[in-house]
Amino acid sequence: MSHSFNNHAFSNFSLNARPLSDQALQTAMASCEHLLTLTFGALTVNVHTNQAVILDELNDYYKSYRQSSENEQSINIYAIEHGEVIESVEWLDVPREAGKQGKKEGYLDCFSENEVFEGRWIKKFKTGMLLLQRVESPVAIGPCIENMAQIINFINNQFLNLHLRAGYLLGHASAFSVNGNLTAIAAGSGGGKSTLMLRCLEKETREFITNDRILIQHSADGVKAVGVAKLPRVNPGTLLHSHGHRLRHILTKERQQQLLDMLPADLWVLEEKYDVQIEDEYGPNRVGLTGKLVNLIMLDWSFSSGKPTQIERVDLSLEPKVIEGLRKRPGPFYQDNSGSFVDLIACESVEVYCAELDSVRVFRLTGCIDFDKAYELIDTLDAL
Repeated sequence: MSHSFNNHAFSNFSLNARPLSDQALQTAMASCEHLLTLTFGALTVNVHTNQAVILDELNDYYKSYRQSSENEQSINIYAIEHGEVIESVEWLDVPREAGKQGKKEGYLDCFSENEVFEGRWIKKFKTGMLLLQRVESPVAIGPCIENMAQIINFINNQFLNLHLRAGYLLGHASAFSVNGNLTAIAAGSGGGKSTLMLRCLEKETREFITNDRILIQHSADGVKAVGVAKLPRVNPGTLLHSHGHRLRHILTKERQQQLLDMLPADLWVLEEKYDVQIEDEYGPNRVGLTGKLVNLIMLDWSFSSGKPTQIERVDLSLEPKVIEGLRKRPGPFYQDNSGSFVDLIACESVEVYCAELDSVRVFRLTGCIDFDKAYELIDTLDAL
């Protein structure tokens, strides 16, 4: 059943400048008559919505993640389709990470009208989506169908929160596994980690774990690693130059030709995202979620390098800053065990990451960017 709401009702806010009134929010949540249950290892997510098509999209996106839950932890999430909400709020800027430009998100920590702490409202400036992050029943409202990637990220943020509260560290890396042993590939945004991970999946014994977020925790048996249930979201250059042109079909013929006419350096920096459904492109049973982290590869290569692509072992006791590109802020959605939000720019130190990685072999990939050569070098890691 489809529901619509009066935008005027959504513009009401109390003296503490909430973007939605309690009544408007409750009315919107009550309209969510459709339900989909998703399970990601340690967490079960019940998604409630007022538009069944949202659940169809989510069910298809997460089709490779159907593991039974390892425990009874669950959360209810509301995804409410609505036109952009009209509000009059002075949003505080969410600080961007180094190298990122422009205003992406605003936030407001607020209380309900009876002065009970409600949580944090986050607005996506580009799409107009409003997200209410709270321990129980977080809500996404706005043009959800047009912005499914933000709904997926919102769901995945609840998964991240669960593990961060349990003491895991968040890393900025892609990863694949072989028989439960993980190799992670880390770099800053645009460093090629997703493209290299997909190239590595050409070997059929490897299983996709994560595209760009990994959770790690030191234990007596080594470093436990957990991926995030998010498909590779890549730029067109990755599709165009995929091994054997495996992924080129995701682009239209016309777009392929336009991209082929571009200079490699210009294609590398082009931001135009496409999802790669692993199960469709690489076959069934090629997706996992957890394992033991044994290798970490830091990408330190470039198009401008005149040196050959090579890989070398790194001693973190001598070069701790090598793993700088792995560090990742928890971000504006993270609430600790008490329900409090942490400092928006807080990030664990290099020393903390190095201590967590004590039993992991760390490598640095240098020289010119050559994915086929990197694939060959990664195959030699067991001999190093």
